[in-house]
Amino acid sequence: MKITIDVDITPDELRSFLGLPNVGKLQEQMLKRAQEYLQDAGQSQYADMVSGAMQPLFAYQNWVQRMLTGADAKPADKGEKGDSSSE
Repeated sequence: MKITIDVDITPDELRSFLGLPNVGKLQEQMLKRAQEYLQDAGQSQYADMVSGAMQPLFAYQNWVQRMLTGADAKPADKGEKGDSSSE
């Protein structure tokens, strides 16, 4: 034998029925403080760490750009071909 009971109530009504506190305001305050902390941390103590961590990425981007455009490779290739043909 199976008995099913459907109850149509809101989460707030269920929370108060079970005696649980409403933590909505506390959650909002905690999120606000966490956002403020992350904004402050990003501007002060972690700024040096982030900029230092980004340097290898910028070096890689410059290297890829030079490889794709051939900016450094063209003059060196012409000089090497000229040197190898004279020997």
